[in-house]
Amino acid sequence: MDPVALTRKDVFLRAWPLVFANAAIPLAGVVDTFVLGIAGDETDLGGVALGAALFNIVYWSFYFLRMGTTGLTSQADGAGKEDEVQRSLVRALILAGVIGVFIMAAQYLFARAGFFLLQGGEAVEANGAHYFHARAWGAIGAFGVFAITGWLIGLGRSTETLVVHGVISAVNIGLDLWFVLGLGYAAGGVGAATAIAEWSGLLLGIVFVLRVIPQRGGWCSDIFVRARLLDPAAIRTMIDVNLNLMIRTWAMIIGFAWFANAGARQGAAVLAGNHVLLQVITVTAFVLDAFAFVSETESGRAVGQKSVKRLRRALVLTSEQALITGAVFAVVLVGWGDEALSFVIGDEDARREAIRFLPWCAIVPLMGAMAWIFDGIFIGATRGAMLRNAAIAAVVIYLVADFILAPVYGNHGVWAAFLIYYIARAATLAVQYPALEKRLAG
Repeated sequence: MDPVALTRKDVFLRAWPLVFANAAIPLAGVVDTFVLGIAGDETDLGGVALGAALFNIVYWSFYFLRMGTTGLTSQADGAGKEDEVQRSLVRALILAGVIGVFIMAAQYLFARAGFFLLQGGEAVEANGAHYFHARAWGAIGAFGVFAITGWLIGLGRSTETLVVHGVISAVNIGLDLWFVLGLGYAAGGVGAATAIAEWSGLLLGIVFVLRVIPQRGGWCSDIFVRARLLDPAAIRTMIDVNLNLMIRTWAMIIGFAWFANAGARQGAAVLAGNHVLLQVITVTAFVLDAFAFVSETESGRAVGQKSVKRLRRALVLTSEQALITGAVFAVVLVGWGDEALSFVIGDEDARREAIRFLPWCAIVPLMGAMAWIFDGIFIGATRGAMLRNAAIAAVVIYLVADFILAPVYGNHGVWAAFLIYYIARAATLAVQYPALEKRLAG
């Protein structure tokens, strides 16, 4: 296979379906809020917010299933090892099932501990529990989707990934309307709608797997041989990669939670303004993450082929488009962001603070673009320890910057430290990139 086969057109065509796949994920959450705003009261809304916050801690802690599966699959694909391409999926699905069963079995312990820490009043906590327990029954579906979409992304199958997420969102929205507006199930109905949607996504993902495998030559004859499937070396590699990715995810959760806390120290209006601007950054992340997903696939293939040339080309081509896109976002936000914020923010004080600090938000997609791309490069290469160490170092740098800048410059200092966090995420991986190439060449 030509190690420089990737083109700019390939990057573009594979990235944009992933943009919409990413955007479909939070869309259902918007509808959750909408239907409860119509048919529920503040305790329903608060309960879902509390229950979702608790479930998201669990949910995103196991996102390594998506990332790790992408890296291992793309490496096996690059090396031409079709049997390992298939085993990467089967192992990930087994692990997803084990984790899902554990979450469902231990859901009452998680809920008791979580609502002890995230207190919100008796009625809010009761509704939060209804949501959490209904959502927990979809754990196997949710984690199975992580495994399958990770496998599809590892093979460069962006369209299938888009369809899976699109169907999950559509089923979730449809059941939200039925369960909440039609049947009056409130917070529990929202959780049940999400759980059923995740099971639907898993079933559709399995259908795609059963279509893709024959297109690649069919199932390998020894794919389900226990000794090969549970090969100790392969299992150790999978555990090592996934454990380090979990620690990396926790470090990032700490970083974003600290940003929210730093805004809260500046007052309610600043906190509200920062929260809205963070949602703007989240929207830009949908796009930039799509380029990162392409870099994951191509980095993994480069490792599988032991091709430094292909790795460099993946880095250059995905970086180009991510930086250009980040620059476009910066221009649009500086030019028209204040009008958009005036339209979506009703509270005058929150709107004023959001517009005041919009320039900081506008440069995050440009200055932070390489953080997403380097994440993708190292995830595809399954350099879990490097990602773990870089994430921890970046958070430490961020916290030190916030301690220094926020007391002196207020919310400008909060945003300056947050921008430093993005730069540190890229820099702590960039300094390790030569070692990645050296290991690949060796």
